[in-house]
Amino acid sequence: MTEKNDPYAHDPADATWVKSPFSAESNGSCVVIARFDNGDVWVGDDKNPDRPHLAFDQAEWTAFVQAIETRDPRFTA
Repeated sequence: MTEKNDPYAHDPADATWVKSPFSAESNGSCVVIARFDNGDVWVGDDKNPDRPHLAFDQAEWTAFVQAIETRDPRFTA
C-alpha cells in the first residue's frame, strides 16, 4: 500500500502565496493559495496570515475545484 502524502508537511518558508482572482479587492478579505511542485495546494486568508491554512493534496484539490466548477463555471483549477 502506498503511503498517503501529507499536504501539510511542506516548509512554510517554501510557500509563495498568490491572491485568488475571485477574491474581493476592495475590502481586503482575500483568499490566497500556495502551490507546491508535487501538486499540493495550501489555501489561506491574507487578512490573517498567521491563521491556520487548509491543505489539499493534488487529488483533493482537483476534486474541490471540480465541485466548485459544477456550481459556478467561472472557477478553474
